[in-house]
Amino acid sequence: MNKELLIELKAKLQKAKKEKNKEEIVAIKSFLENPKLATEEFYEENNKTGYASVDRPHKKFFKKGTLEAEFPKMKMYDYMYLRNKNNPNFTALNFYGRKITYEEMFRHIEDCAKAFLQQGIKEGDYVVIAMPTTPESVYMLFALNRIGAIPVEIDPRTSKEDISSIITDSKTKLYVTMEDCSPVIDSVMNEKESVKNQLEKVLLISPTESLPFGLNIASNLKDSIDRAKGEKPPLPKGDEYLSWRQFIIEGRKYQGKMDSDYKEGTTAEIVYSSGTTNKPKAIQYTNETFTGMVRQLELGENDYAPRDKNLNIIPMYLGFGSNNALYVILSLSMEDILIPVPVVDNLPQIIQKYRPNHLLGAPIHMNVLLNYLKYNPNKMKDLSYLKSLVSGSAALESARQYELDYELSKRGCKIKVGPGYGQNEGGPTLSFSPDTFLEMKKPGCSGYPLSHTIISIFDPESGEELPYGQDLEGELRYQTPCVMKGYAFSAVKDTDNYFKKDKNGNVWACSGDLGKIDSDGGIYVTGRITRQIHRMGFKFSPTEIEDYIIDSIPSIKECTLIAIPDEEEESKTVLYYTMKPESIEYAPIVEQELKSLCATLKDYKRPCEIIQREEIPLTQNLKVDFRSLEKEAEKMFRESVKVLKKENI
Repeated sequence: MNKELLIELKAKLQKAKKEKNKEEIVAIKSFLENPKLATEEFYEENNKTGYASVDRPHKKFFKKGTLEAEFPKMKMYDYMYLRNKNNPNFTALNFYGRKITYEEMFRHIEDCAKAFLQQGIKEGDYVVIAMPTTPESVYMLFALNRIGAIPVEIDPRTSKEDISSIITDSKTKLYVTMEDCSPVIDSVMNEKESVKNQLEKVLLISPTESLPFGLNIASNLKDSIDRAKGEKPPLPKGDEYLSWRQFIIEGRKYQGKMDSDYKEGTTAEIVYSSGTTNKPKAIQYTNETFTGMVRQLELGENDYAPRDKNLNIIPMYLGFGSNNALYVILSLSMEDILIPVPVVDNLPQIIQKYRPNHLLGAPIHMNVLLNYLKYNPNKMKDLSYLKSLVSGSAALESARQYELDYELSKRGCKIKVGPGYGQNEGGPTLSFSPDTFLEMKKPGCSGYPLSHTIISIFDPESGEELPYGQDLEGELRYQTPCVMKGYAFSAVKDTDNYFKKDKNGNVWACSGDLGKIDSDGGIYVTGRITRQIHRMGFKFSPTEIEDYIIDSIPSIKECTLIAIPDEEEESKTVLYYTMKPESIEYAPIVEQELKSLCATLKDYKRPCEIIQREEIPLTQNLKVDFRSLEKEAEKMFRESVKVLKKENI
């Protein structure tokens, strides 16, 4: 007996009722009314397969009927507008104290949409946007969605070479960036004739555009003085350059059709992968990526409520920034406090200033907050206003999670740090921490899959699905309504490698992450497949060594083991580490302790070199920049070989 038979019997009962077949009705009812056999839960509990793709063990944490919930079929802008059209006076955006209501935001989006159309941008066109998170960035994202065009979001600090490639790949006619970044695009156009011939307009936006009146005047005056003194480069001149004010004014001339029709599966935005181990790839998000994220999060347990305040410190050019930190917040009628500059060390001060209810961050933010609270016991005494604190991007070690939970509780905060798991290709969030999870909070667990997301583990080599709940490690693969459409431009060829079919023909997105799944469906990320180290004929995960060192030596803040190719030993390894500020004076002792600890490891796991750094470099996604460290290590070994050869001459 199985669940499928139960469903079949229920269908037959409905058919018998329609046909008024009393004999059939009595026969089926007598079977179904057996108390032991009457529920689907009975069949699910007694007919488990042991595979997460079928059992979906995390389902028990969701309310009954959740999996039958409907998902919207409309453009992301339309869905956000539909949910807020009756909230015109709610605050949507807060930019350095200037509060912009939903009614104002919708008006600015409409003006922006007309301006794009007036510039000749049409449905299906790409517009490259190299901007931090400002109100203008928000208007452009939704305005382009209204007209059916596609924003290509990139980091304003992107190199000239990559900017040139992205402009060429996207065939864009319009490039958008900050005034202060104008020398970069001006240089690209002067050096690349093909780019200059392709681009028709460059839209330059002042960072002061949406500041409150007093701040706006003061900032503009300072900019003018700095440019007059030569401390800031002058703005480029030419018909191809356009200010935000000119852009909007010209848009008022537009009289034609504005809104495009919804088409399922069309690209709504392009963001770039973090590029921790290879070149960043262009990721295509659909309207369903955005609307599906809103639906999945609201179907789970969360404390989001209309008019709550979210502190948005994640840049829009990251998937987590444009979707979770912006779109989800606005779709749930909350106030999004936009912080366009990088926030790390000054995070506690910003929290104190704005007193947000919600904060989405990375482990680096949680570590900064923890250190501040630990060493400033008389500051930030009241944190009772915090309703959720989410840590994504990479693993936050369990010990520090619990320390932060404790410091929060001392300040009247009733919540705990909620770890999550995801990646840009997944839309980007795949797992979260509902209240029921936080009550028991398992060490090292990154929560449970979102309501309509399935995550399972697979043998990376054979592609066979592995059982969950047995402490087996495999590649985390997933299915989600928010998954990317595929890679775009020069990376489109990599799409087929990212999606793979199982033996039943089901398509899975391959995360490249190694992990485990417990009996409740909890996700544990243990490392990257591409970070597997092959040395002396053995294979091991660097995470194993990193965790061992962190657990063994409390004075070490973080460490990263990387490998570079070597002809004799397959690879040479370098351990980079940083120390906690309070332990710096004991650096020589810690160094000796670390060397002694590493000496106890098996020879193939023992680092060839151990190097202390002030900090571990991070990518724009706030993940460890392995490529940077690998280049550094390669250069170091190359130099040492030169010295050795010289000594032997």
